[in-house]
Amino acid sequence: MPTRPARSPRRLDLTALYDRHHHHYLRYAELLLRHPDARHAVDDAFDTLAETWQQILSTSSPAACAWQTVRNRVRALADPARLRPTAHLDPRQQDALLLHTVLNLPTDVIADLTGVEAANVHVHLRALTTRPSPAL
Repeated sequence: MPTRPARSPRRLDLTALYDRHHHHYLRYAELLLRHPDARHAVDDAFDTLAETWQQILSTSSPAACAWQTVRNRVRALADPARLRPTAHLDPRQQDALLLHTVLNLPTDVIADLTGVEAANVHVHLRALTTRPSPAL
């Protein structure tokens, strides 16, 4: 019986990342896109990642690169009306709000998904709940 050629390690890494987070990426995309469009957006983002995966592996956080690629692809296709409620927030706060409050993901999952330290996720969530002091 002939043996199958081994897949390249970078492809296995990318496939593992896809398998690990696909459900969360898709849920995020479905917040902003219709279901078929959401699935295509996530798959297109991973096609883009596959093109530069070797370089992405040399970054400090491949998960952060993957999240940004998915996020950017989804937002490029999203109806601006769906983004309006969070338009006043910076992108990290938008991610924290949508992932934690809307999708109900715990902070450690958000950190793993987005490639951000859990402490930073807490900071972004805290910033959503604290009001600035009035100017004296």
